Amino acid sequence: MPTTPDSRATVSSGPLGLFGGTFDPVHCGHLRVALAAAQALALPEVRLIPSRTPVHRPQPGATAEQRLAMLRLAVADDATGTLRVDDRELRRHTPSYTVPTLEALRAEVGAERALVWLLGADAFGGLMSWHRWPALFDLAHLVVLNRPGSPAEALRTPALAPVWQGRLNDDLGVLRTQPHGALCFLEVAPQDISATAIRNLIAGGAPDTALAALLPPAVLAYIRAHHLYRLRQVSLAPQ
Repeated sequence: MPTTPDSRATVSSGPLGLFGGTFDPVHCGHLRVALAAAQALALPEVRLIPSRTPVHRPQPGATAEQRLAMLRLAVADDATGTLRVDDRELRRHTPSYTVPTLEALRAEVGAERALVWLLGADAFGGLMSWHRWPALFDLAHLVVLNRPGSPAEALRTPALAPVWQGRLNDDLGVLRTQPHGALCFLEVAPQDISATAIRNLIAGGAPDTALAALLPPAVLAYIRAHHLYRLRQVSLAPQ
């Protein structure tokens, strides 16, 4: 399997955006959030990084190869050229911890280029349970994507003080002037789409007309061609 992001040549300068997940399946909400963050933060490139063995959620219903194929189909239709797929976690036969991924990326891009890890507010709430979480800030910036009307102050809780104290920065310009270390918040439009809901719809026999607004056309065609999620036990955990 390739060792570099596929589909397009990589961008060698400017902050590198990183967006991890199971992508089971990748859907329009994932793509819209990634592109909105890229535009707001002036990220020339956002890599979608599918996890092989997720630590904090149920195991995927589709195989690693199937999820990778769907991601490649999804980014192929990105007219902006911003989105790419990075399959490094699928090539590791270990739990998909973020720190080793960032360590590998840092070794590739060098010490000066900014790395920007994008994550949702729900994931940020559990950050202190992540493997070696303080090391995240030695390698990258973290940008928490929160909904409009849900101010960052709501996440500035005493329980999370070890995370945000000394790292929180309201100036998004820090993402361009420093390679790592900051915690920032970015409001993005809410996406009323979840992979769990999509899997439930497919398992329940939903027609393509009910799924067309939720999935890129090529991804929906792939799911139908490979009969994915039809017999899968429905998961209650949002993704």
